[in-house]
Amino acid sequence: MTPRVTEVTFTPATAVCQRGGLLGWAAARLDVGLVIDGIAVRRTRAGHVALSFPARRDRRGRRHFVVRPVDDRARKDLEEQILGQLRRQGRVAS
Repeated sequence: MTPRVTEVTFTPATAVCQRGGLLGWAAARLDVGLVIDGIAVRRTRAGHVALSFPARRDRRGRRHFVVRPVDDRARKDLEEQILGQLRRQGRVAS
């Protein structure tokens, strides 16, 4: 069971970052009483909009996710919900 996204807020990236593919950052409020903040909204080289969940790097450069979907199905469901709301808000194009 994937939590339902009840609200999405968006902060646009600077024009310089947008030229590199970073559109901005999203925060998603979930129906289980959590907010996932710091979700990067990016445009891929192929032109698709994708999400990157927040992570940190340790001293050795290894990435550790702060929060992430448990599997590909959960990732696709969350992406669909978050990107769907951003599209309805006019924040990202299809």
